[in-house]
Amino acid sequence: MITKRGKFWTVVFAFLPGAGHMYNGFMKMGVSFMGLFFIVWALASFINIGAIAFLAPVIWFYAFFDCINRVFQDDAEFYNQEDRFLFTVEQLEKFNWSILRKQNLLIGAILVVIGIYAIWNNVILDTLWTYDLLPQEVYNMIVSFGNIIPQLVVGVLIIWAGFALIMGKKREIENESPKTGSIGGAERESAYFEGQEDGDEE
Repeated sequence: MITKRGKFWTVVFAFLPGAGHMYNGFMKMGVSFMGLFFIVWALASFINIGAIAFLAPVIWFYAFFDCINRVFQDDAEFYNQEDRFLFTVEQLEKFNWSILRKQNLLIGAILVVIGIYAIWNNVILDTLWTYDLLPQEVYNMIVSFGNIIPQLVVGVLIIWAGFALIMGKKREIENESPKTGSIGGAERESAYFEGQEDGDEE
């Protein structure tokens, strides 16, 4: 049951994502934030990919300030809020999944890269280190090269996204230009005939 609690303890509990929501009765919202936060941490630790862990601070700040904004509302606005999960079945059903289908190649490539990197980092490198199969210098060089791969992948994706936006805007401008030109020509032609008619009347 949603119950407005003291602001001090709400702020204290809000430091743990979802706990502040639960303290004020927003159980569904609190479970969603807490579950999402710890799932991200678990994935980052399990696959040993630090880049995924960067999502955790974003979730933390969002959950913290969402909780603070809720409890600092007046009573009428506070009790008018709905306790709901972050992601519901209805929202997933309404989601336009065709967007993902159009990007099957890109999403598949990203998943393949993540999988290969996880196996490389968690299995192959650990095996090489445990059984001392390579000289220390060679092993250090391989590890350094492996640490560059995520940065390289992210950089390539950012460049690809930038080019996609530029080309999309260029196509949009090119598609609008002929229409604008044809409209302008039609307006000039209409003005010309109106001038001719005015001259005939005089």
